[in-house]
Amino acid sequence: MRKKSLMILIIVPILLTGCWDQRLLVNRTLLNGISFDLTEEGKIAASVRALNIKSMGGGIFELHDELVEAEKPTVVGLGLDMDSKISGEIDASKAHVVIIGEELAEKGIHQFIEFFYRNRDSYVSSKIVISKGKAKEILSMEKEKSPIAFVILQILQGAEVDTVIPKKTTFTVWNNILDPGKDMILPYLERVESDKVQVAGVALFNGDHYTGTTLPKEKSGLLLSLMNQFSKTNRMALILGPKSNRQSISFSTRGVRRNLEVQVDKDDNITCKIDLKLNVEVISYPQDFKNPLNIKKINQDLSDELTKQAKEITNTLLQANCDALGIGRQISSFHPQLWNKIHWDEEYKNVQFEPKVKVNIIKTGNVF
Repeated sequence: MRKKSLMILIIVPILLTGCWDQRLLVNRTLLNGISFDLTEEGKIAASVRALNIKSMGGGIFELHDELVEAEKPTVVGLGLDMDSKISGEIDASKAHVVIIGEELAEKGIHQFIEFFYRNRDSYVSSKIVISKGKAKEILSMEKEKSPIAFVILQILQGAEVDTVIPKKTTFTVWNNILDPGKDMILPYLERVESDKVQVAGVALFNGDHYTGTTLPKEKSGLLLSLMNQFSKTNRMALILGPKSNRQSISFSTRGVRRNLEVQVDKDDNITCKIDLKLNVEVISYPQDFKNPLNIKKINQDLSDELTKQAKEITNTLLQANCDALGIGRQISSFHPQLWNKIHWDEEYKNVQFEPKVKVNIIKTGNVF
């Protein structure tokens, strides 16, 4: 029995084949960031951050991060042009971020998302973002310690955890584009100073077209909570009270419960009621120690202010014709007859929103 087992151990490794489908890093140029812009002539300008890996021998490798540009009428033409400008085999599977300039995004992003989604070598988890101004202005920034694409990725991941922007990838954006009952919002980046980039808020979409309307990062967290996309936390700062006695308060949302109800009356008028409950932790609140603190009043003041902001946000969604809350999806699922006889792009602006926010302070720390 031992001899038989020994023979198997000797023969099996000989018969096993090695990995024939090898793709060595030293033979490839990794694309870690891609940007698209619209030129004055109506062409598409693309820029990529290409990471070249060169073997120096002895197990030592040298990295070079370079910016490569191309300009063509179509996305497919851009790919062919890039092939001729970049040495080695191009590998887009490490393209962590795809930045689309706002002017180009207004024309529609379907063709760009489809190109990456259907390409077998593409990375479907790439972050899709919209830039204020030209996307190239962000991707062309130079960083000493790390390639700019990695810096942008870290910024986006931090903003996702803080519920400032949604988690949007090639895969999720493609699914959003195919869904006629809900519009998407995408992270909105801007370049500040000469060497910094920051999240400015979210860009509102109608279908695959950027509407030209954004929500600042101070309000995007509340929109995401209304969309039931709260992440782990969300920090906000508000001014409460009458003009004669204004007080600032900052807090962090720790938990969210949302209830969304779409009602259709006999005349086919659509009303959307949203009840949002927030459990928050107060971070700072300057107070007058001569008077006892009224937690109940602060809860009510916060609830009133956030309800006011929620109404402003839903009005902005209507003006931008952005169905980010997925009202159309509710209509198509529960009122199919109505859905089949209306043109949702035209009907959406008539939706009546009734948001209500209730705040509950669960923790104050050392504030009071």
